[in-house]
Amino acid sequence: MTSPLLNGQTSHTGSNLAWIKRRPTLASGSPQYARTVPGSIRVARIFGIDINVHFSWIVIFFVVVTNLSESIYPDQFPQWSRQKTFVVSAVSASLFFASVVAHELAHSLVARRFQMTVSSITLFMLGGVASLTREPPSAKAEFFMAAAGPFTSIVIGIVAVIIAFAADAAQASISWLQVVSAVAGYLGPINLIVAIFNLVPGFPLDGGRVLRAAIWGITKDRLRATRIAARGGQLFAGLLFAVGVAFVFGIGFPQNELQGILYGFIGYFVWNAASSSLQQEQLASVVGGAKVGPLMTTDFRSTPPGVMVGQIIRDFVLPMNLRAIPVASGDRLVGLITIADLRKVEQDRWPTTPVEQVMTPASDISTVSPDDPLGTALERFGGAEVPLLPVVKDGRLVGVLYREAVIGYVRMQEMLAPEGRR
Repeated sequence: MTSPLLNGQTSHTGSNLAWIKRRPTLASGSPQYARTVPGSIRVARIFGIDINVHFSWIVIFFVVVTNLSESIYPDQFPQWSRQKTFVVSAVSASLFFASVVAHELAHSLVARRFQMTVSSITLFMLGGVASLTREPPSAKAEFFMAAAGPFTSIVIGIVAVIIAFAADAAQASISWLQVVSAVAGYLGPINLIVAIFNLVPGFPLDGGRVLRAAIWGITKDRLRATRIAARGGQLFAGLLFAVGVAFVFGIGFPQNELQGILYGFIGYFVWNAASSSLQQEQLASVVGGAKVGPLMTTDFRSTPPGVMVGQIIRDFVLPMNLRAIPVASGDRLVGLITIADLRKVEQDRWPTTPVEQVMTPASDISTVSPDDPLGTALERFGGAEVPLLPVVKDGRLVGVLYREAVIGYVRMQEMLAPEGRR
């Protein structure tokens, strides 16, 4: 996670089942399984990874540009015209968010090295988030993936500082280097601050993942490591809340209600993300060594490609109350059609729209195999708004795993657990 807001510029409550009924809070490295964050649009594609912008990013981009053009640059360069100040501010903000993308790309490329698929990177109000298909498979994978982001920010920061000093020394003979010095002088420190912020040892920050990887590698106990890192994140969230209150009431800091609200908002985000990560691991411990096979069903309905949307609604959705139907050619999974997909089609086009035009293709669907641990299914259900996961073995669609079946299993395990372990 990268956050520009702090530069001026993700507890167990009730049943663990809450985790698989909603998406985890966004955070760097938190699984957001092959789905576009709602409210975001794709603006680019780099190394096969979609770069999305959430509508809330527009707000923080405007805040950063305003802060630079109305405060920072006018104080440093009062001789600049308002137009020049605004243009330089917009360029600086754009390059800063490009460095946020670089931070997340570093996470993503290292994740790929460890066989974790990354579908997209989304810029939003609190920075950036990479969407992973699953949690890291080992402590080593998590360590290198988490460390890659801050390392990239540090490199960018150091290079920018060097450029700023060099341009400042040479600007007497080349006037336009003053602009280079100004932009690099902003990008250097802010990237170093981002790196330091993300290295705080608490979930969902990169430092929390580095801490979890270290404890996991030493103790071989992922749940214990997650608990420690999540508690660190909750402690840091509490500190952010306290700082926010101090700013709001002017206790130890100059009174600044807006800054206080921003600190409080980030603290709330960090608390929720840390708690969500803890709940995810607690769920994995509840299901233990259970496999997908015993809980999947082989008695399911599917449809071949070429069938019209109207027939799907008439034959499956309405009479059987099905909310998702696999699309299969023989025993090969082609895609998945859901209620959300069907709602994209106007009713007068139902008779003429084939299912493959609106379905989610198989390449974008999270699947499981009968031999996968149930914890893997929990991870993939956690970020996907679907009622089932296709079960695929040796390239063949052999069944489906319903979310309700997993919820029922987890609920029964919790009910049967000894009092002290609930």
